[in-house]
Amino acid sequence: METDEIREELIFAAQEAALAERFGIPAEALVPLLFSLCYGGDWSYAAEGLTAISAVKKTTVYDDERLVGYSLEEIYLFVDPVLLQREGTVYRLEKCGSAPARLLVKRPYRVRLGASRVIRATVHPLERTIRTEDLGAVEMAFTGSTAYGIDHEMEHLAGREIHGEGLRTFRWGG
Repeated sequence: METDEIREELIFAAQEAALAERFGIPAEALVPLLFSLCYGGDWSYAAEGLTAISAVKKTTVYDDERLVGYSLEEIYLFVDPVLLQREGTVYRLEKCGSAPARLLVKRPYRVRLGASRVIRATVHPLERTIRTEDLGAVEMAFTGSTAYGIDHEMEHLAGREIHGEGLRTFRWGG
């Protein structure tokens, strides 16, 4: 690693560390948000007296005239989340952690979630910025892919395994 790269890594790590202090939350509560940022996807974390999940909402913005766009990511960090409502049913293929293959699972189309704190990080790839804001203790509703991810991570916090049908139950069509 070059000296400039090491310097960039250290500066970025210091900015990450300052987030917990800025928002007045335990540093380990940021683990899901930082994992979503670094590795993508939704994450959960549980320790004694603390639970947290992250959920990613993506919006693609595209300029048809210039033929260029970007995917804006909003990463929501929920500290001590509580699933308040699940609505509808969507079937989807899902893979988790070290599971060998994807499973067909049932998830809700819409969820409503409450949390003692919600932090939103908005990642803008063209501007190369990560804006963070404290939304406070709120209830929020999500639909579609973000709702599926929240439901999945809440299963992890509850200590439940992800269950579904194996891909081998599918049949090839013509």
